Amino acid sequence: MHKRIYPLFSVICLVVFLLAACDHSALETEPKIAIKPDSLVIENLSWISYGLTVTYNDVVLDTSEVYWESRNQGVATVDLRRGYVTGVGAGETEIVATLVNGLGFATCKVTVFQTNGYKYRLILKDKGTSGFSVARPEEFLSSKAIERRNKQNIPIDETDLPISTEYLKEIEQVGGVIVAKSKWLKTVTIHCSDEFLIDTYKALPFVEDVVMVWVGKRNAVPSSNLNAVRTSAKAVNNATVIDSTYYGSAWNNINLHKGQVLHELGYKGAGMDIAIIDEGFINLMNNPTLDNINIKGAKSFIYKNSDPYATDSHGVWTLSCMATNKPGYYVGTAPEANYWLLRTEVVSSEYPVEEDYWVAAAEFADSVGVDVVNTSLSYFYHDGITFNYKWQDMDGNTAFASRGANMAAAKGIFIVSSAGNHASWVGAPGDSPNVLAVGSVNKFGKIDDFSSYGMTVDGRMKPDVVALGEGVYVINTDGKLSFRSGTSYSSPIICGLAACLWQAFPQLTNKELMNIIRKSADKYDNPVLPYGYGIPDMQKAIQITQE
Repeated sequence: MHKRIYPLFSVICLVVFLLAACDHSALETEPKIAIKPDSLVIENLSWISYGLTVTYNDVVLDTSEVYWESRNQGVATVDLRRGYVTGVGAGETEIVATLVNGLGFATCKVTVFQTNGYKYRLILKDKGTSGFSVARPEEFLSSKAIERRNKQNIPIDETDLPISTEYLKEIEQVGGVIVAKSKWLKTVTIHCSDEFLIDTYKALPFVEDVVMVWVGKRNAVPSSNLNAVRTSAKAVNNATVIDSTYYGSAWNNINLHKGQVLHELGYKGAGMDIAIIDEGFINLMNNPTLDNINIKGAKSFIYKNSDPYATDSHGVWTLSCMATNKPGYYVGTAPEANYWLLRTEVVSSEYPVEEDYWVAAAEFADSVGVDVVNTSLSYFYHDGITFNYKWQDMDGNTAFASRGANMAAAKGIFIVSSAGNHASWVGAPGDSPNVLAVGSVNKFGKIDDFSSYGMTVDGRMKPDVVALGEGVYVINTDGKLSFRSGTSYSSPIICGLAACLWQAFPQLTNKELMNIIRKSADKYDNPVLPYGYGIPDMQKAIQITQE
């Protein structure tokens, strides 16, 4: 009996061994699915993607055999066909690759770190309690600003009061840095490095809405003196003879509008404060041709770029059209006026935040008592398609800069703006009915091809008037003459003459001054695009005012 059992026992053991061997073989051939690499650390740069591959038992699969998914698309997205990963926002997520045959899946851990900075415009429901009162305007407005309002019978009201400091503190506690604010439009502009703070800002009880106005790399820009100021080093020269020799290379700028008539009567802008809201004023401190102009102060409103004299030449060119006072070489349209130099334009990009800077500069100009503003800037497109204005927005009351200009005009400031050089409709703030938009003509009075023009959406003709813009001599950053073209120069030419005209007739309101300049133009009785009312005539403007 034992002899029969032994062979049976041996067979059983053999079967067990073979089954075990089979199981081990099965384990060895079980499919292995993996993503290579199995982890990524990337930046949130929309133009850079990182490719992933999937292997099955170390064999690379075709992308058509895999379904891709991101478990948090707010952190990273993945191309569903190719497996390319793109960082979106700071954080961690997993990219999942699932085989289409259902045999398994694999994951890749993705960590995204923040490289962008963001600027958001917080639109407030109200301004809160500031502690100031319209009964005590001297606490937040200069005496000259109060005088301008009183002269034009403009009441000081709630729009003049600052935003509550408590509101500002609560905004700062969320995170980020306040880079601009508008008491007129009830907005606060924030720079931050975390795009997800937008939801926290929106949750503040006094915030109505939040709008992104800038996105870009978080590169620090050296900051310098915020309020660089220079006063005149020399007394202003008074002319004894007013003719083409006296004006030098600026003669055509003046003569086309008979501006010399104002100057002959002694009105060269003395006592008038003009703000130039523009790009920078590089090397102005050392400019030998502009060393005797009357500068009351200069300020940059650009975040982390606070020196108005550090870069950009456009502001120097526009300033020179008005302020230069070198008889026999070059004399501008308002050589004896006082000037505030306000930098708001970022040359390297074009984002809506520049309009926030513009409005902040306009409010500053109001607070220090500026009479006239020249802005050789025009906003109608920005970097990023979502930020662009449409023609329908050019109603004078939609664009942020236009709304700010309307408020400045309501405070009694006379505003002159270039029409733009895009041969299309006029952008902000020139689209405002309260802003004198200036187009460009050559010395023969013919419109320039680049000069912008058109009807606004609410049926107004822009530009209002035209001035010399083609072949204009300006003073360069080295003090030498430069031959340039653009509505950027037609605007300050008219602005300076407007300041002189207002000096001659200080009883005028800013609205009356605008109407007189329009009436003096050669096409006032038959306005036509692209000229608007045409070329203003200062001799005629004087006659109209005296009637």
